[in-house]
Amino acid sequence: MSSNQPNEFAPKGLDIALHEARFETFAARYLAEHPEAMLHLKREHTYKVLGYARVLVDSETFTPEEGRAALLGALYHDVGRFPQYVRWRTFSDAQSENHARLSVRTLHRGCVLDDEPRSVRHAALTAIALHNRYRLPPGLRDSYLKVCHAVRDADKLDIMRIMAFHLTRPLPTGDVVLHVRDEPSLWTPAIASKVLHREVPSYTELKYVNDFRMLIGSWVHELHFATSRRLCATSGHIEAILEGLPPVEALVPVRASIMDTLYSYHSHHINNV
Repeated sequence: MSSNQPNEFAPKGLDIALHEARFETFAARYLAEHPEAMLHLKREHTYKVLGYARVLVDSETFTPEEGRAALLGALYHDVGRFPQYVRWRTFSDAQSENHARLSVRTLHRGCVLDDEPRSVRHAALTAIALHNRYRLPPGLRDSYLKVCHAVRDADKLDIMRIMAFHLTRPLPTGDVVLHVRDEPSLWTPAIASKVLHREVPSYTELKYVNDFRMLIGSWVHELHFATSRRLCATSGHIEAILEGLPPVEALVPVRASIMDTLYSYHSHHINNV
């Protein structure tokens, strides 16, 4: 969790302690009235995503403005989840409203980013609006694209952590796994085929928990930054998620395809240490 104190060692422009304090006040207000575990999960997720974004900004090539926008995008990417859950009692966008749009609307309503430079504000809001899109739209300017990739990678890395925890329990929390069916021996062949061909299924195609496992596994092909791939390869989260797949011949090549990519990232990291 953030200490909410200014970081004297942060490069100029990358100290967002005031925004962290603002987010903490926002989350605490919701948690005081609605202390449900799912909202605590989203608060924790926010800080984890911000932590991953910091690593990316520190390790990859970002201008100060891009770095600040990436950190703000990570911090505020899921603020819409709080009003979403309170109003609809679910994190399912299909059963409520697109939470990325809710996040942008919440920030506009609170004038949260109004004091930021225009370029930083627009890049952060673009990344927030697009962080849950199946594909990024063509035509984004390069600086916005980099910020979007940072927020999307950081979000995926922490979702992997969350899923590694919940998918190793007998009954994953319904909202965490998008209310797919918990049938340990079942999966969707079309999902397996997509993942085998290094494609990423969409959430709307998922029927079973095992489909969700394969979807998360397919994200190893989607990570944009070398640092993201290294963090994924060394975390052990993908291995834990795939461990729950049925031990059937049809899924052996699917698991192998994901693990081959993961091992290539790990080998690349070792060779460059």
